[in-house]
Amino acid sequence: MIRKGLVYALPPFALMLALSIWGWLGTAPDAPIPVHFGLDGAPDRMSGKLEGFVLLPAMTLFICALFSLMPLIDPRGENIRRSEPAVLTVWSGVIWVMAAAQALITLTALERIESAQTPGPFIGFACAVLLAVLGNVLSKTRPNWLIGIRTPWTLSSDKSWDVTHRWGGRLMMGGGAISALSFLLTPPTVAFTVLGVTVTTLAGVSVGLSYWVWKNDPDRDTYSAASD
Repeated sequence: MIRKGLVYALPPFALMLALSIWGWLGTAPDAPIPVHFGLDGAPDRMSGKLEGFVLLPAMTLFICALFSLMPLIDPRGENIRRSEPAVLTVWSGVIWVMAAAQALITLTALERIESAQTPGPFIGFACAVLLAVLGNVLSKTRPNWLIGIRTPWTLSSDKSWDVTHRWGGRLMMGGGAISALSFLLTPPTVAFTVLGVTVTTLAGVSVGLSYWVWKNDPDRDTYSAASD
C-alpha cells in the first residue's frame, strides 16, 4: 500500500514542485507573493517566496511521510491495510488539491492570470469534488484510529463504524456533487455557504448516527472505572 501511495502521490507532487520552481525563478527576491484569496478572487494576504513556493511542497512531503507511517503506528494497522482504496484516495486527493492551490499561487504571482480575474472559488470547487470522491470510498474503510469518521462510538462498535461510514459516504457524495455544481452555477458566497452547510450536516448526522447505532449494538464496547 505504501508503495502505491507514493506512486499515486508522485504526479501531483511533481506538478507542484515544477510550479514552485517556476514561481521562485520567475519572481524577484523581494516580490510579494499572494498566498490567500478572498471570495472575489483577489489576493487578500501577501507573503514572501518561502511561504509562497516552499510551504506547500514541504507540507506534501510531511503528508506522504504520515500516510506511509499509518499502518505502523495505528494499533489497528491491519485495518489500515484493508482500507487501502480509501487511504490511497485520501492520500492522492489531498495532494491534488494542494497542487491546485500551488497553481493558483504561482500563476497569480507570475501574472499569468490577473488578480481581479483570479477564480476565487477554484479551491472550493476542488474541495467539493474531493468530498464527493471520498464519499465513494468511505464505506471501504475498516475501523482504525487515523482515517475515517472517528467518534467515540464508531471506535467502540464495528457495527456503528460500518453503518456510519456507509450512510456518511452517501451524504458526502451527494453533498460534494451539489457543492461542486453550486460553484459552477451560483455566486461564490452561495457556493461556499452550500459547502459549509454540507460539511456541518455531515458532521452532525455522523455523530448522531454513530451514537444511535452504538447504543443499540449489543456487542458494543463499554468501559467503566473500577469501583473502589
